[in-house]
Amino acid sequence: MKTHAIVLTVGMVLGTAALGRADLTSDLNTQATTMNNLATSNGETKVTGKIAGDFNTFLGSDSTTVVTGLRNGTPITLTRTTTVPSTTPGGLPTTTTTATVITPPTGHMGHGNVYISLALAKQQLSGLGITQPTPQQLQAALTGGTITQTTGTGATAVTTSTQLDGILTLRSQNMGWGQIAQKLGYKLGPVMSGMKSANQSITTAALSSKGNKVTTTSGSAGKSSGSAIISGSGKSHGNADHGISSGKGSGDGIVSASGKDHGNSHGMQQSGIVSGGGGAAASTSGIVSARGAGSNGLTNGKGHSK
Repeated sequence: MKTHAIVLTVGMVLGTAALGRADLTSDLNTQATTMNNLATSNGETKVTGKIAGDFNTFLGSDSTTVVTGLRNGTPITLTRTTTVPSTTPGGLPTTTTTATVITPPTGHMGHGNVYISLALAKQQLSGLGITQPTPQQLQAALTGGTITQTTGTGATAVTTSTQLDGILTLRSQNMGWGQIAQKLGYKLGPVMSGMKSANQSITTAALSSKGNKVTTTSGSAGKSSGSAIISGSGKSHGNADHGISSGKGSGDGIVSASGKDHGNSHGMQQSGIVSGGGGAAASTSGIVSARGAGSNGLTNGKGHSK
């Protein structure tokens, strides 16, 4: 009886873990789709830049090159230049440039899958103590290869070699991200968290770039967009591309002091200028001084209309 109970318990635990991985994989795929959609709506350059920025500390100056290459499915060429001092007294140092070419076996990839690939590669290499990989180490993590590391010096030096399957190689064999993470012994949680944060950042930046309202002093900006400028305590309550001040008039009204600009019939006021306590109503290029009140281009009192 006890044996059956243990087997049943283990089965339930494994089943729950499998369901958890499936849910996380589904959520990760959803975030990947969201990132692809953001690239469509906001431009590939912005999303590529965000991914490159997130992995800048990992890939350094190669970040944009790697992201672009993975996205397009084209060979990625990374170069390193090293200088070795001459062993001959007075001799010139020797400079060597080495090029490493990473060819993605997955071909063209969506931005979401690019992010996941780099996140898993970073996690795998970090597990080996590598936080800023050489081109050869990155190549091994992405497409497969051997990473050789030496610890210690002299007689106590120890060299170890680690064979990596290559995240993109596994992906090209139709393995899901959950299967790849499980094979490598890593979790998708950190990958999911990073991608979700990146998507939120891209969305927030896109929304912020759409608002260009400017309000000075104690004025409040309404729904209008365009070039309305309010000074003093005026309020703007406009509609598309017209500044409207304290009323229904539209145009390029400029109000100073405590004057009020009242347009007639939704925007007949053009270039009205009011000074003092006068009120101008629906005049074209009307100028009212003192306390005269103009109506439909006519003035009372000492007002003058041009």
